[in-house]
Amino acid sequence: MNAMKIQYLGTAAAEGFPAVFCNCGACTRARADLPAQLRTRSQMLIDGTLLVDFPPDTYMHTLRFGFDLSAVRTLLVTHSHTDHFYAQEFVNRGYKFAQGMRAEGLDLFANKEVLSVFAEGTRREMRQEVSEHIRLHAVRPFERFTAGEYEIIALPAEHTPQEEALIYCISRGGKSLLYCNDTGLLDEKCYAFLAECGVQLDAVSFDCTFADTAGPHSSRHMGFAENDIVCEKLAIYGIISPDAKYYVTHFSHNSAPFRERIEKEAERRGYIAAYDGMMALI
Repeated sequence: MNAMKIQYLGTAAAEGFPAVFCNCGACTRARADLPAQLRTRSQMLIDGTLLVDFPPDTYMHTLRFGFDLSAVRTLLVTHSHTDHFYAQEFVNRGYKFAQGMRAEGLDLFANKEVLSVFAEGTRREMRQEVSEHIRLHAVRPFERFTAGEYEIIALPAEHTPQEEALIYCISRGGKSLLYCNDTGLLDEKCYAFLAECGVQLDAVSFDCTFADTAGPHSSRHMGFAENDIVCEKLAIYGIISPDAKYYVTHFSHNSAPFRERIEKEAERRGYIAAYDGMMALI
């Protein structure tokens, strides 16, 4: 079977690292060493044709890592917050703005609020020649659907009461990845549903906004402590492969996510700390 190729295009939380308006000690140090420390808003590319989330940094990601955005056929969006969905960019997907595109159509899967943001963000400039090639699909928690060669399960994120934020289990060719940005601890029903679906996870990508910071954490995100709890639950429900890999991403500037520091701490705990541009096979 062919492995899934994943690439972390961005690994920061909403504010980026260094944070957009911040002059704290960590951000100041990061600005002095951008080639090593820069973290942009979180996004993942799978096999060059499937994207998870579409932050405002997407265009920069194409330039920085040289991937062809026109080849993307499937977009999964977790929720409507701006660092995960910049809708206005889609007005440029066609017409005279884009020629020689590799994928004629794009299937966008998301909750209803994301689709509402898409409509609001594109209504002034969207041309019919562009919109007719973008297919919008409303998704709810605990739905299973197919996108090309991928089998996808949408699960509820513990993130915001304003909308049904989602996380995704993405499978192809007998390999499965659970992508967990932005969420706190998962609802028990998520584990039970994955077990019912017969999922065996080969990799998990964790929200690690808080990393190893001490003190009480918001229930909307995770750090290493919460990641450990989810790992235990996955094992209890028997939905994780013995040799599964655990990645951490979506770091806040408040957790001082300097690459060397975070990588050492993650490795000590049994995780792999993602960085912008990192590639892996599942």
